[in-house]
Amino acid sequence: MEILPNVISRAAVSVCLLFTLSACDTLFPDKRMAGTIPVHLKHVDTATCPMTMKINDTDWTVDYFGFYVSNPEVRIDGKWQPVSFIQNEWQTSKVALLKYHPSCGGNKAGNTKLKINASEKLMQLATNLRFMVGLPFAENHANPLTQPSPLNDSTMFWSWQAGHKFIRLDIHNSQQPSQTWSYHLGSVGCESESAMRPPEKACKFTNRVEMILPMTQLDWELDLSLSVPVMLSQVNLTQSEGCMFESPENPVCGQLLKNLLHRPWLDWQ
Repeated sequence: MEILPNVISRAAVSVCLLFTLSACDTLFPDKRMAGTIPVHLKHVDTATCPMTMKINDTDWTVDYFGFYVSNPEVRIDGKWQPVSFIQNEWQTSKVALLKYHPSCGGNKAGNTKLKINASEKLMQLATNLRFMVGLPFAENHANPLTQPSPLNDSTMFWSWQAGHKFIRLDIHNSQQPSQTWSYHLGSVGCESESAMRPPEKACKFTNRVEMILPMTQLDWELDLSLSVPVMLSQVNLTQSEGCMFESPENPVCGQLLKNLLHRPWLDWQ
């Protein structure tokens, strides 16, 4: 007996109702969950391992790239509404770690998606997405040994006094491997009794960056595009070693922070 395609489709839906959500994902592996936002790298050759990119006609190899985002919110009917991240090894309810380095030698440890705990209907109603690049004060200066993942990632931690690295980018000149360049953004001017003690008040330069991205209503399948070269605009990589927990008064650090605040380094794809 011939079974018509629409009968098969209805049967699959009926089966899906009998199983858990994960079982449905197995039946329909390409279906994206509402609130899942992939963050793709632009102007970076992600097909190579390690990844490479060209800046000012020079090829650079990416040794490490990761950054924290926190406190996600959506704007609905003119009002900001807090939402939470889905908790997993890369996210707490308030904090997420995006991590792109390196996937060579079978090491696939990395995260390139934000997963917000939001329904399709809520995402369709939203007109803006807002979050912070960086960590809130409490999470930033807490003991990483007792914090949940991803706040216990030692590669993204500087000290109890300064806290975590909000952004960590380490690269080297592909033609001259000894020439390295790093950008480690975090709070600066944090006062405490020692580097092993957290501060009791906000640091002089918190260096958190607020991102507000417009959203098209009725569209819930969203992808973000991130350009590392735009992050590094107007910075001569061959004339400095980068910026590692220095104040914006340093010309290189100041330019990098201006890029984060005023250039379209992160936008919808």
